[in-house]
Amino acid sequence: MKDVPVRDTRSFALIGHAGDGKTSLGEALLHRAGAIPTLGRVDQGTSHLSYLPEEKERHHTLTSSVYAFDWAGKHLTLVDTPGDPNFLPDAEITVPALDGAVLVVSGIDGAKVGTERMWRHAGGNGIPTLAFVNALDKERSDFGAAVESLRKIGAKPVLLALPIGREAELRGVIDLLAMRASGPQGDGPLPNELAEAAATERERLVESVAECDDGLLEKYLEEGALSDEEVLRALSKGVREHAILPVLCGSATGLVGVELLLRSAVELLPSPADRAPWPAEDLADGKEHPLAADPNGPFAAVVLKTVIDRYAGTLSVLRIVSGTARPDMTVLDATTGSRERIGKLFVLHGGEHVEVPEAEPGDVIAVAKLKDVHTGNVLTAEKGGVHLHELSIPKGVISYAIQPKAKADEDKVHTSLGRLVEEDPTLHLGRDAGTGEFLLTGMGELHIRTAVQKLKRMFDVEVELKTPKVPYRETLTRRVENVEGKLKKQTGGKGMYAVCYVSVEPLPRGTGFEFVDEIVGGSIPRNLIPAVEKGVNEALLHGTLTGNPVVDVRVRCIDGKHHPVDSNEMAFKLAGSYAFKAAFEQAKPTLLEPIMTVEIVVPDTRVGDVMGDLSSRRGRVQASEARGASQVIRAQVPMAEMLEYASVLTSLTAGKGSFHLEFSHYDEVPAALREKIVAQSKASVGHPS
Repeated sequence: MKDVPVRDTRSFALIGHAGDGKTSLGEALLHRAGAIPTLGRVDQGTSHLSYLPEEKERHHTLTSSVYAFDWAGKHLTLVDTPGDPNFLPDAEITVPALDGAVLVVSGIDGAKVGTERMWRHAGGNGIPTLAFVNALDKERSDFGAAVESLRKIGAKPVLLALPIGREAELRGVIDLLAMRASGPQGDGPLPNELAEAAATERERLVESVAECDDGLLEKYLEEGALSDEEVLRALSKGVREHAILPVLCGSATGLVGVELLLRSAVELLPSPADRAPWPAEDLADGKEHPLAADPNGPFAAVVLKTVIDRYAGTLSVLRIVSGTARPDMTVLDATTGSRERIGKLFVLHGGEHVEVPEAEPGDVIAVAKLKDVHTGNVLTAEKGGVHLHELSIPKGVISYAIQPKAKADEDKVHTSLGRLVEEDPTLHLGRDAGTGEFLLTGMGELHIRTAVQKLKRMFDVEVELKTPKVPYRETLTRRVENVEGKLKKQTGGKGMYAVCYVSVEPLPRGTGFEFVDEIVGGSIPRNLIPAVEKGVNEALLHGTLTGNPVVDVRVRCIDGKHHPVDSNEMAFKLAGSYAFKAAFEQAKPTLLEPIMTVEIVVPDTRVGDVMGDLSSRRGRVQASEARGASQVIRAQVPMAEMLEYASVLTSLTAGKGSFHLEFSHYDEVPAALREKIVAQSKASVGHPS
């Protein structure tokens, strides 16, 4: 930011499981820093971070919210991310574009599914991370158990703070670096009754961080002590290398431990100048060109988010990696090759935008009305530009058929949904070639229903959702040799003639498709063999059982016949398609269904009900383990049985359960169920014959 050195810039995300207090902690940090005059409350709908109507209604963060602020001479950007499995991919897109993260952990239940997922995601992307054990002022909170739960997910927790008091008696925390008490009213001396425990934990802290630096470890073993400066240096190194997880604690709503977290984020999370150079390639010659955080370097930025604003239009939220952004500059979209003109620059304060004159490395800014720029794209200078690596966009796992409630709204529905897809890249709008239905694909039932709710609010369009589509696949179960595909048409002039012979065989699950050219002797001319493969590829799009794509098959083109005049690409493409369809019919085709890995967190008292329900859904429970007052159940269940599981789990657990789904693999549908699915498919309108 203008007048703030790059070394005094920080950007970090609040990450973790839904309901553990990320947004409340964000509000507390902003309030303690003086960025907001009053402490916003999620449950009262006054949050500055969860400002969308859908978020106020559900009391949950549904999309990452950016808030830039200044504190103690530093410019900080805080990003509050969602924790619900339906919206967690939004966090996974955003986090790699930032310089640090704070993992928010429940002081009652400890690390949960979303906690572990985001801890691993941050580590996998090299994002330095701190942890904050929240809600220690609540009944049943247990700081020790929460820390132990972090060890169970593979972290190496190192305590930077101890709570003073517990549950309703929580009144502050002990700063183990400064060896002082810190509370909502300020700092003070250590309580006498905790002095011994604090000294013990301080010694453990020094031992742990010494292991992060060989030189300091040698000194510690020789002298038995390190200076505060050396401890801080080793802590920073351990955090950057993801070797340790510094743990702070307190209560966001009670403002306990919040200022210590703020200080720790500034001291331990790296500035843009401290992190390793970003991988990039030179646009001119493709050679590696790692980028340091240099305001005078080539301009480069990554688009971490797109916001559809009713008044400002489309806002592209950029993380500046190198160079300096100024109004009215022209940049190149290195992802698409198009040129874009940057207009005004804004920093984001939740739902508000404040214009700024320029932005430097580490800054997160918004730019309005870029024509063809989407989340994940990378921007660079027109001359001397570089290509950063694009952010990874997760793909949706569940689809609903949609249709407008009013026929007159059909065009408006597709245009408006297109805007929502532009804002949320984990949504996808497409058309099922077999049924002709328009499908909206997302990360889960709640994700889709929230998009529909937003569609009505923003564009005044209502749609109906039909039963979610299960992406079945077809495959063959046995080898078939030498099947003919033939096209012979003679209409008086030039005809169409092609004959090819193929053999088909199943491949291991998940392999895909393999085409093998075994033509010898010119029975099919070399230039026409690709046409056979193209015809087979087209036939693979629609199997003969349900019209779903065919997978895990090898097709060998072994022989054929051609005519010097009447043979052409179209003839052999059709012959290839005919040959594969005939062979597929003979190869005992079967149906595959997607199997999902599910992790369900349920209260101890409801485990039996949930286990029984999973069994009725053809689920296979793989493991169950205690986590605080809850049980974590891991199972594999067919997607078809989990399409509307959110409402079922809510009913079974009185709203206290949560779950996370991930695609695992495809497996064969049981014979009786397969026959039923095939019969329903053939009876449906539009099924290809």
